[in-house]
Amino acid sequence: MFEFIPLAVALVISAIVAALIVGINYLLIPSSPKDDIRFSPYECGEEVIGEAQVRMNVQYYVYGIAYLITDILAVTIIIWAFYQYNLSISSIVALSFLAFSMLFGILYSIRKRLLRWV
Repeated sequence: MFEFIPLAVALVISAIVAALIVGINYLLIPSSPKDDIRFSPYECGEEVIGEAQVRMNVQYYVYGIAYLITDILAVTIIIWAFYQYNLSISSIVALSFLAFSMLFGILYSIRKRLLRWV
């Protein structure tokens, strides 16, 4: 129980420092009138046309996640290939499980046709 006291002290100190920084920043900023031009999302005199937030297709995120999975898998396999002579059986099993779980995710997305462009 007592080994967590330094962690609790560090969390309290960091919360106090964060609150002080935000408070000092709030006190030191110059106040200015709130008008529509100041809060417009564009700069340099551009007129606002339409909404500032545009809805994006979820398909972009699916492609991003699939790319991230294959990227992690490629890096893992490259590291595995470099250090294969020093690996134990348990690490080979763990890396195989990682590779198969990522491949399962990609095959699942292909089977469900999530990677088909709409």
